[in-house]
Amino acid sequence: MISLTLRVVTADSERDYRLTPAVVVAFERQFGLGIGKAFSAEQKAEHVYWLAWKCIQQSGSVVKPFEGWLESVVDVQMVEEKTRP
Repeated sequence: MISLTLRVVTADSERDYRLTPAVVVAFERQFGLGIGKAFSAEQKAEHVYWLAWKCIQQSGSVVKPFEGWLESVVDVQMVEEKTRP
């Protein structure tokens, strides 16, 4: 449905995380908003940061609660997906 990779940059690392269906559903439940609408009409920086945080959490990494995690973030970027032939 949605193919998106987020690059999370902190003071000590840079890593890419791909949105999974579990992360998309968690987002929609958290914000009461479809992800398509959130990225077209009602986009907020919080949405991108929350998705990145949830991707890290879903990857199995130990991550601080959202507010504490935000303090360690330098940047989150949407990375263009490479098309497969």
